Amino acid sequence: MERESEKYFEKFREHIEKYVKLGDVEMDHIRSFFTVKKVMKKSLLLEPGQICGFEYFIVLGLFQSAIPDESGKIHTLSFPHEDWWVGDFKSFTLGKPSIMKIEALEHSILLGISKAALDGLLASSQSFSSYFRLLSENASIAANERIIYQLSQTAEKRYELFCQKYPKIKTRLSQKRIASFLGVSPEYFNQIERKISKQT
Repeated sequence: MERESEKYFEKFREHIEKYVKLGDVEMDHIRSFFTVKKVMKKSLLLEPGQICGFEYFIVLGLFQSAIPDESGKIHTLSFPHEDWWVGDFKSFTLGKPSIMKIEALEHSILLGISKAALDGLLASSQSFSSYFRLLSENASIAANERIIYQLSQTAEKRYELFCQKYPKIKTRLSQKRIASFLGVSPEYFNQIERKISKQT
């Protein structure tokens, strides 16, 4: 298990060092705040009404973050996967019940951190604090882009952008889940796929 954990944290370090450089001592310090969590496929990481107690870095796996409405329809926000973080940051930060459903679509390996631990880490590691600030900025930009695309682009264009941006996870998702992300019915999504396939 220790050898496996080493691999998980080495991957985490590689991710962090895309933003900031780390020394071995500082990485050991960062590592001490995280715990390894293995999640089985179809397990729920978070349900509506629960408080999100942890934020997780995804070492391996794929999730669906969504909001169910009163009719039971699922509105997909994102498909967090390797090198992403997953959780409900609003619920995590404010300690209030989430409205999100986060489901594991594959067997997954996560590195989790609690709110108290994250606060301690941000206060004690300048490098991790810089990394987390850059990560938050990128997440905010991506969220704004998603809103703009949803409001200004056709479903067909949104699908093309999805394929360009997430080529590695497209084949790991069902048509129904991609349709939910695009905000269209599975039937309409099938029409889009057929149209695009005829063009290529």
